[in-house]
Amino acid sequence: MSTEWIDPYVVRITARGEVDASNAAQLREYVFRYAANCRNLVLDLRDVTFFSSAGFAALRTINVRCGRANVEWTLQCGSIVSRVVDICDPDGNLPQTID
Repeated sequence: MSTEWIDPYVVRITARGEVDASNAAQLREYVFRYAANCRNLVLDLRDVTFFSSAGFAALRTINVRCGRANVEWTLQCGSIVSRVVDICDPDGNLPQTID
């Protein structure tokens, strides 16, 4: 995972590799730690090669916390993440963009 502050209020967090039950909580906590003072969050999961339902649960928690903190966020995902999000979030509650 890596963090890039685009400006004082916008942060991009990028994750690569696999997101599963063994590290989904780590992803969630990383986002909370490194995006704590942002107003806009871009969560870039385009280079994720495996994504489980535990990863989706982490995204749902991030969505709730961003809503409570009044943080606008965007989920950038490739086909791997998009497939799971489409199945687990048929109403489109997560702010997903597909690249």
